[in-house]
Amino acid sequence: MLVKQEQISPCEVELEFEIAADAVASEFDDTYAELGKKVTVPGFRKGKAPREVLRSFLDKEEVRLQVADKLIERAYREALNETKLEPFRAADVRLLQFELGSPMLFKIKVPLAPKVELGEYIGLEVERRVPPVTEEDVMEEIRQLIDQRTPFEPVTGRELREGDVARVTLKREDQPDEEPAEHTVKVGENLPDFDRGLVGMRIGEQKAIQVTYPADYEDEELRGRTISILATLQEIHSKQLPELTDEWVKQTFAPEPREGEESNPDSVIDTVEKLKDTIRRALERASQAYADEMVRLQIVDKVISGSTVCFPEVIVEEAVDSRLEEIQDSLKERRVTLDDYLRQTKQTLDAVRERIAEDFRKALTANLVFREIMKRENITVGEEDIKAEIGEMARERGVPVLTMTAYVESTGSEDAVAARVRRKKVVDFLVHASNIKNVVG
Repeated sequence: MLVKQEQISPCEVELEFEIAADAVASEFDDTYAELGKKVTVPGFRKGKAPREVLRSFLDKEEVRLQVADKLIERAYREALNETKLEPFRAADVRLLQFELGSPMLFKIKVPLAPKVELGEYIGLEVERRVPPVTEEDVMEEIRQLIDQRTPFEPVTGRELREGDVARVTLKREDQPDEEPAEHTVKVGENLPDFDRGLVGMRIGEQKAIQVTYPADYEDEELRGRTISILATLQEIHSKQLPELTDEWVKQTFAPEPREGEESNPDSVIDTVEKLKDTIRRALERASQAYADEMVRLQIVDKVISGSTVCFPEVIVEEAVDSRLEEIQDSLKERRVTLDDYLRQTKQTLDAVRERIAEDFRKALTANLVFREIMKRENITVGEEDIKAEIGEMARERGVPVLTMTAYVESTGSEDAVAARVRRKKVVDFLVHASNIKNVVG
């Protein structure tokens, strides 16, 4: 019965079967006899209809499917006992030949449990490079602070300049029946032709601006076209950035304390130098944190790329199908079909499936490697670890721990939290087990 066994990958075995024609015919006879006991044929007592009558009365395709299922199930069960294979998921069956009077031929692809062969993960050599914080970095942060804290103010009596915010009404000249639409735009952040046309306009002025759209513009109807847009300037708003002085720093970061309040002079930012020192320390902390994160990423990448991981492709297919269902459910809530989504995003279904599959393969590979390290190093995750992680998540989001706990429970996210803890514990172990060399610059 079992003709051939082939190891097509470390985690998949293909079994090839041939069932003799007389065995197939015998199973057809048994199936008709079994069904004949359950059905009532007009003109005959229940279970007494002749075989020839049953053949014409019963659905031939339904009988055929039942026979195939019985033969395949029996052959597969016997093959598993013979080969001692332990399937990890439901097998994939491919029927090659199945006709009464001929041998039945089929193949079964058996998925086996994932396998992980770890490479080196102890004593890895890794460089920790801390980006230096320069005076220019500090001043750029201060320039951004000044810009963020300076409001736009209305401007009159001058033309529109780059960097201004303009309120304009726009109308396409090739669509004369459409009403003009009002827009607020920042000059310098639009298509170059449009920005060049706006610069120099004055409030109340109307101007036709010729705009050529790029060949890859998001709106297909406009790609590569030159459109005349009638623009009317309604308002100009601009920022008058203040000079960086001790007075501005004091007004911005060290307002006078209210009556009854006490201030600590050492913690008050009331001079340019104190502001620079504060920003420099913050940037240096960020630089150190960035260096630590890069170390963690390097170590994880070395461990994963140095390991050999195998898993049956059926796991990936199941994950892709599940993710596509989630996408379709989300689209349905927005009253968008999957076809509409694919058309709007200029993708094919095959491309979406492959992108999802690739992301899942990477995540699954990392997860399997981490689990193998946990097993070897006896790293465990307990309830206290989960609680601590939920507490950390609450602090990151600025919500009470009870609120975060309720959210995790209500969304069934316990497994995701546990996975996050596992990753942290394994990476922490790997970092401490590595040889990390600090490098300047």
